[in-house]
Amino acid sequence: MSVLNPIALLFALLAIPIILLYLLRLQRREQTVSSTLLWQQVVLDREANTLWQRLRRNLLLVLQLLTLAFLVFALIRPYLNMPATLSGQLIVLLDGSASMQATDVSPSRFEAAKVQVRRLIDELGPNNEMTIVLVDGSPHALTGSTNSKSELNAALDAALPSLTPANWSAAIALAAATGGGDANTSATTVVVSDGANADDLRLITGNARYIPIGSSGENVAISTLSLRRTTRGMAAFVRVTNTGSSAERVLASLRADGVLLDARTLDVPAGQSTGWTVNGFDPQLTAVHATIDRATNNKLPLDDVAYAVNTNNATRRALLLTRGNRFLEQALSVLPNLQVTRAITPPVAGDLKPYDLYVLDGISMTLPPRANVMFIGAQSVFTTSGIFSNTAFVRAEPHPVLQSANFRNVNAVDVSRVNVPSWLKPVVESQGGPLLFAGEQTGENARFGRVVLIPFELRRSDLPLQIAFPILIVNSVEWLSPPQGLSIPTNVKPGEVVPLPQGTIVQLPSGNRVAVDQRGFALTNEVGVYRVQVNDTTSAFAVNFAHAAESQITPNPQLAVGGSAPVSEVKPQFSQREVWSWLALLALVLLVIEWWIYQRGVPVLQRQRRSS
Repeated sequence: MSVLNPIALLFALLAIPIILLYLLRLQRREQTVSSTLLWQQVVLDREANTLWQRLRRNLLLVLQLLTLAFLVFALIRPYLNMPATLSGQLIVLLDGSASMQATDVSPSRFEAAKVQVRRLIDELGPNNEMTIVLVDGSPHALTGSTNSKSELNAALDAALPSLTPANWSAAIALAAATGGGDANTSATTVVVSDGANADDLRLITGNARYIPIGSSGENVAISTLSLRRTTRGMAAFVRVTNTGSSAERVLASLRADGVLLDARTLDVPAGQSTGWTVNGFDPQLTAVHATIDRATNNKLPLDDVAYAVNTNNATRRALLLTRGNRFLEQALSVLPNLQVTRAITPPVAGDLKPYDLYVLDGISMTLPPRANVMFIGAQSVFTTSGIFSNTAFVRAEPHPVLQSANFRNVNAVDVSRVNVPSWLKPVVESQGGPLLFAGEQTGENARFGRVVLIPFELRRSDLPLQIAFPILIVNSVEWLSPPQGLSIPTNVKPGEVVPLPQGTIVQLPSGNRVAVDQRGFALTNEVGVYRVQVNDTTSAFAVNFAHAAESQITPNPQLAVGGSAPVSEVKPQFSQREVWSWLALLALVLLVIEWWIYQRGVPVLQRQRRSS
């Protein structure tokens, strides 16, 4: 303990006159009385006030000296060096990303981070305020700016980590809006994180501090799980990745609809991956899931499981209108679970059955609303403005219909310049003009659903002779008419919104059933298989954590936050916590006790005088 005003110790000299008042005899007028029997108290008082008498034990004297002592100590302003992280306004960015669920610190990094934040709350001074921001895929403030420790602790207790990576840029913007990140204010941004995948923290400006969490980066993860149909049935491919610094031996298993298909021990080198294929199981299964059942050093259990749904067991119906195209017919006929109806003339409107996909090879027809169509050649539904034959490749836009398809060597003649609506975008462009269009029309009054347009006849090109042709047909069919009958992805990231029709019933992996509202389905925070039911159609999709960056859980204690020097160890800081107010309060209490004894405790003083 130290003092700020040592000169105030001189006030301790006031103890001298207090003691002298108890030593000196009181000057009183003498009076003769007939008897002293009734005046024993007067005699005792005279004896007690004899000049320079021996100082006797007196409770009031002790209380007065103690009161003076506490007052003197209050005046010299003693203080204690108390641990205090920061002062002023604090904006705490609490990392709630998936990597914070690693268990290299007990019980998890996120819980250890909450302990650090709770320590900041405990050290919060009466004039300080704090805001806690949970940083995940969508950062949000858990509390407003407050100095209520109960409110801060309650919000912290309710905080949970997510399955998404941290959006640090959004968190920094939120902190700046709250008052942090400004060099002209007293606000300080405190980042509590493992520092993994957090390079954006260098963009913080103003006062900042980084509290690192985590000690080990050892982890193995299921990075890939895929299904495909083969001549021997279904096949599953599993890839296990080791993101740590030492080789791992893991026991992995694969189950289909809850039944064990295979289990295998895999040796995975550090920083590499090992693949595993299981062949020949039932093509009518609904879903498979792979798990890592045992590993030596595996600090993130979150990525030890992956799910995949089987979309190959749903039959789709396609109508092919063509005057004869062997390449096109063969490419469509080999696709699994695609039932193709071939016709030369359009069906009568009254006899038109609903189809999942329409392929119009140079023949036009009246289509039902929101039909998914592949147009080949010039069509009457679109106007044209001439033809071109200079089809030298220029560029291709990223699109699902072009996945693994190469149009660089495609040549065609008499390609139509089609005047397409704005929603139909060119995907492949040549020197003469676009060679491929794709797009989706939206809105309540949409005429089409998804559309793929090839503006030339296949017989007038070498496209059917290219390896790109069957790939293009497969990609187009899969994009135009998903195997599940709904335009939903089969593999969804946690937190991603799935575009499902309003009223769709979705069964969560936990077994609960919910109805989709008009905004789509957003309750994808649970890993597993989701089953979708629309009328009499049942489909499914899987939500997987599989995130390569978040599986890299190596902590970064050297991360520079806001351009400051890297912090490898959190050194405790101290503040001067003055205690004069407590001392002054104790002096007041003693003063009240002295007054009470003097007013109410005369018998006590009498007994003290007799005994002395």
